Amino acid sequence: MRIMLVTQYFSPEITAAPIRLHPFAAGLAERGHEVKVLCEVPNHPQGVVQDGFRGRPVVRREVDGFRVEHLWVRASPAKRARARLASYASYAAMAAAAGSLSRRPEIVLASSPPLSVGSVGSLLAARFRVPWVFDVRDLWPEAAVVLGELGPGRALRFAEWLERRLYRSADAITTPTEPFRADIAAKVDDPGKVRLLPNGTTRMWLEVGREQVDRASLGLPRDRFVWTYAGNMGLSQALDVAVEAAGLLDERFQLLLIGEGAARARLERKAAELPEGVVAFRELADPRLAARYMRASDALLVPLANEPALGKSVPIKLYDCCAVGRPVIVAAPGEPRRLAEEGAGLAVAPEDPDALAAAVRRLEGDPGERERLAAGGREFAAGNLRDRQVGELERILASVLRK
Repeated sequence: MRIMLVTQYFSPEITAAPIRLHPFAAGLAERGHEVKVLCEVPNHPQGVVQDGFRGRPVVRREVDGFRVEHLWVRASPAKRARARLASYASYAAMAAAAGSLSRRPEIVLASSPPLSVGSVGSLLAARFRVPWVFDVRDLWPEAAVVLGELGPGRALRFAEWLERRLYRSADAITTPTEPFRADIAAKVDDPGKVRLLPNGTTRMWLEVGREQVDRASLGLPRDRFVWTYAGNMGLSQALDVAVEAAGLLDERFQLLLIGEGAARARLERKAAELPEGVVAFRELADPRLAARYMRASDALLVPLANEPALGKSVPIKLYDCCAVGRPVIVAAPGEPRRLAEEGAGLAVAPEDPDALAAAVRRLEGDPGERERLAAGGREFAAGNLRDRQVGELERILASVLRK
């Protein structure tokens, strides 16, 4: 198959989208398919284009057996709505133009959010008269409303209309959780075209989970119980609660926050009010380095704000945290909580600093429970490998082409 993958976010950006999509692209290429990716020049989440990708409208690369075209976008460190819309619109325009001039694919795979990526997928499918598959990683505009990024009015009505139009236009829809699948199926004429394609981890994370990582080499304290969050520091993670919980613990503990995002500056100001060493920050790290930090920690944190809409998703980081063989505290509603209660981690109430602090104290004082949770997490992660899910994606694409 000749597959055109349309996604605004892709490697070397370190976000949920490339973590899901890069293994799919590499896996399909390894199986003999011709894959071309149309994505933005890497700048997310900092809003600053990375070195080596500046000054050109298109940067072409060959990666893991497939081709990538990085396209110019209007990048900005500002996190305001206008800056986000400019980024979405510029990528959509560039991807539509670059895609239209590309060799004709046999099928288009478009992954959102943002919804504008789905519009590009639909347009390119029409341009080449080929089918397209819509990969929905998160429900928009529902999530945007919950996070306060979109309110009642004309823009919301348009987004809801576009969402339904894209769902109905797509020949098949893939999505990572059962609540997402049910929600989308209720909005289309043929619920059978909505297919579950879960997230998972990779063997690299499992390999790091077997290593002995020296804390000193990473600058981590040997005399503290280190509990770590690694990932995007945005609104949906409710990390203010983690900082509040850290303030309820004594000098035996340290909360380590690794990553970037709209909330980081606020979190740093909040942490500065606490005793030195209670909260520490590290810059955004590539996956292997992040995995080593996590392996060197005593416990890991996967949080979400206490919103039912957010609880329909399962953060990719849950699978990766489980893979490194450390106990995982899941402070989230919905699906993540259910998976934790089934053995993936220790479930605590979301947005409850007292409950979170109590869970950290509990793990610090019970090495046996830490070992039990770590073993259960590794078993969960090993059963959810992304390279196994490549086969399911291949079958979905092939079935669409047959139709």
